[in-house]
Amino acid sequence: MRPLASLRYAAALVVLVAGGRAWANPPAPVLPKPSGPPPPPPAWMPVGEAQRQAETPVGNATWRPGKGIELATPDRRFTINFNMWAQLLATVRREAIPAAGMEPWSGSLELRRARLILSGNIFSPHVGYYVHLMFAPKDLGFKDGTPRRPPIFQWYTTWTRFRHANVQAGFFFVPYARQRMAPLAKLQMVDNSSASYEFTLDQDIGVQVSSPDVAGLGKLRYFAGVFMGEGYDYYKASDFGLTYMARVDYLPFGMFDDYSEADFERKATPRLALGAAYAFSDRDHRTRAISGTTFADGGTMRSNNVTVDLMFKVAGMSLLLDFYWRQGWRLPGDAKDMLGEPIPVEAARNGVGWTAQMGLFIPRTRLEVTARSSGVRPSRRVETSIGRLDEYGAGLNYYFYRHSLKLQLDYFRQYGPGVPAGVADQMRLQLQAGF
Repeated sequence: MRPLASLRYAAALVVLVAGGRAWANPPAPVLPKPSGPPPPPPAWMPVGEAQRQAETPVGNATWRPGKGIELATPDRRFTINFNMWAQLLATVRREAIPAAGMEPWSGSLELRRARLILSGNIFSPHVGYYVHLMFAPKDLGFKDGTPRRPPIFQWYTTWTRFRHANVQAGFFFVPYARQRMAPLAKLQMVDNSSASYEFTLDQDIGVQVSSPDVAGLGKLRYFAGVFMGEGYDYYKASDFGLTYMARVDYLPFGMFDDYSEADFERKATPRLALGAAYAFSDRDHRTRAISGTTFADGGTMRSNNVTVDLMFKVAGMSLLLDFYWRQGWRLPGDAKDMLGEPIPVEAARNGVGWTAQMGLFIPRTRLEVTARSSGVRPSRRVETSIGRLDEYGAGLNYYFYRHSLKLQLDYFRQYGPGVPAGVADQMRLQLQAGF
């Protein structure tokens, strides 16, 4: 081979190898050490906030509020992170039309959630695991002293060798709606909106491919996956009616913690995340696409599901907007009642919904004021079984150690045909603690 041809061949080989490595996670860049003292925090940040969130050594491990305790081998091929949190919830509720034999006013004090999370990596920094277990009676669906639901909330494995094609497999939230994808411990109000619960897709067993940073631009993410469509009934044999979904997030001003609803960082520069997702649910056995109850007639539903959302943060103010649309059609079953008569076919829950939620920190304090309006509307074009529902409310949060220790108070009014009581007022006080 001639010398010139050899050089051309070697150059082409170098370019090919470099291009292949560019698809994988690149090594961390070596950044110059900043000179001088670190920049001061925003003027409206509470005193001592950085110290409260600092990492603390615990023997051979480390601890940080909200992150738990981490143990790792020296080469970090094996790590394990322990995290626990719980919510104690007090509720007072008034119903305009109470159920037969019930009083208009009711109250409760319950252990709303009690969770244990184990996460880390095994054999390689690119092979991760996540185990989220639940123990509260309401989480386990206790009825007559017997749990009706397994303690697994999420359980999955990840492979992140390639930056643009992270693979995740197991039982986890379908990455469809922003508010449902946000960790439950990081919610700005005591619970999700009514529209979110109506139109979101819950946990399911499946496989997804995603990228946390497409092309390294710091502005784009994507998710795409296929799921069994059975939710917590994943252990049962079923048909091949799967759920297919895709989601894209665009962050024009750069990446930030957009799946945590409160703006703890309080930066003066605006941060914005825009998201859109589509899901097709084929032969779903539940009324709300991987959630809700089973159809009384024993049939299934096919549906198209679309959502768009926005998260905006600046100087301690956060704004969440989302919109949902569902249109489906029924595949009736042949179930019969006790008299042998066919059970009437329930229409698909076709309609739209939305949420508008805002939070604002009082400068130099850990006190946040919140407000939310949410609604559900039945479709006017096709048959539907959804009833109109509106809710609005406001709240106060005090973050002792951000989400690791916080006290939340909110009040909501719900009204419309979608509320069994017609009108319902609810006040909740919740204490969340974790490490």
